[in-house]
Parts: sequence; structure tokens; C-alpha cells
Amino acid sequence: MVTSNDLELNLCVEVAIEDGGWAERLPPAPGSSDTAPVTVSFDDLELAARDRTAVTALGYQVVGTGAVRHVSDVAHVMVSLSTVERHPRWWRGLLDIAVRVYDLRFGPVQMALSDVLRAHREQRHNGTAPMHDQLRSRTRRPPNV
Repeated sequence: MVTSNDLELNLCVEVAIEDGGWAERLPPAPGSSDTAPVTVSFDDLELAARDRTAVTALGYQVVGTGAVRHVSDVAHVMVSLSTVERHPRWWRGLLDIAVRVYDLRFGPVQMALSDVLRAHREQRHNGTAPMHDQLRSRTRRPPNV
């Protein structure tokens, strides 16, 4: 079961935001015109505001926030399979810092990440993400142990 054909050939990579320097560990996004842009969403408005400039400087397109219940702060990086195939060294670098990778060819994964995927889908269709519709206030979590 696939719930959205436009995202079925993508992977959603979850990267932990453990500290303010997490973006420095991201490999620069592939800049080729033959692949889809690599987009990033955050699970928190404050993190999006704080890290947007650093992530954008690395060539990623920030699309806003999507609310998914996580124990720790994360960024979701949307990557097309064609980008993975054309840029294996970049992909390996992203996997090195990934917490999880979701294959969006499966409907249950798309349903579980629906709020996150909405931000990425709207950016790919419209070229922009309506930030005011996606921003969520931060719910304080206990510190990571």
C-alpha cells in the first residue's frame, strides 16, 4: 500500500540534533541539476530558526517543521533514490550520521510520518513550503541521558 506516489521513490533520513554543532557533521548536499533537491525539516520551530542558515549554507532546502513524537530532537532529510545512486559518497556520509532511514515506498511509513512528509511534498510541488501552516511550538523534553 502506497499512500502518495510522489514520494514513493524517496528515503527519509532521520538525523539526531544532539547539540548546536550537529549541522557541521552534515555532508554538503549534492549540487547537481540532474537530481531532486535534498530537503530538510525539523521537529521543532526553535531548531528550525536556529539551524536554518547553517543547513541552507550546505546546499539543503529547509522546508519547515513537521510534528512527529520523538524522544530527542531530529531533522528529517528527504532524499530521492536517484540522488542516492548518483552520489554514493555523499550518501555514505549522510548514513554515517543517520539515526534511522525510512523507505517511503511503504504506506505504513508514509502514514506514520505524514506530518513530516507534508512539508517536503508541498515544497516539491509548489517550490516553497507554507511555513505558517507547519510551525509547531516546542514541547520541552527531558534532557538526553
